[in-house]
Amino acid sequence: MLRRAIVALKLTDDIPTMEGDFFGADVGAVALARKGLRMKMALGDFDSIEDGAMELIKAHADEVRVLNPIKDDTDSEAMVRYVVSLGYNDIILIGGLGSRMDHTLVNIRLTVAFCGLVSLWDSRNFIKAYGAGRHVIEKNGWKYMSLFTEERAIVSLDGVRYPLAKKEVTYRDLYTSSNEILSTSCVLTVHEGVVIIMQCRD
Repeated sequence: MLRRAIVALKLTDDIPTMEGDFFGADVGAVALARKGLRMKMALGDFDSIEDGAMELIKAHADEVRVLNPIKDDTDSEAMVRYVVSLGYNDIILIGGLGSRMDHTLVNIRLTVAFCGLVSLWDSRNFIKAYGAGRHVIEKNGWKYMSLFTEERAIVSLDGVRYPLAKKEVTYRDLYTSSNEILSTSCVLTVHEGVVIIMQCRD
């Protein structure tokens, strides 16, 4: 059974209209509270929120968990681990792209660390990692589809403008960007490794 969690990571007005339970990581909790959205949990060190914001968060969250700001993982990672522990199997991270590029890279790597469970979404991008197996990728209005790996993978890709047949791809390969799904979906087969699929629009 699909259990979807929508996790806000920072201040953003870019919130999807899909069904799911909301969670707020640090200032992402402020974004949800300002929209009047009820959260199952607000979690973070909250060391950079504005005065009065904690009261707003508490008014919109079933539970608030304050973390020590001196820790080994980011608020994003801590929240993802918590949501996974609750049994959610479709975790959409919002507000995780742009502005600070170090945080963006961490969030992209979270899709790899929690392969198949975690994706990144904003109105121009959808990013998800896929492991070994056959996967149907829906176009869903995205114009471009790019494929990358952090290490090495062997992949086949059918139903796209530039197909691949058991092709070895490494982290050095850049030619796998800006592909296009020709119809409503394509088929990705990952024979070895893990790949990151980025679906984008201008």
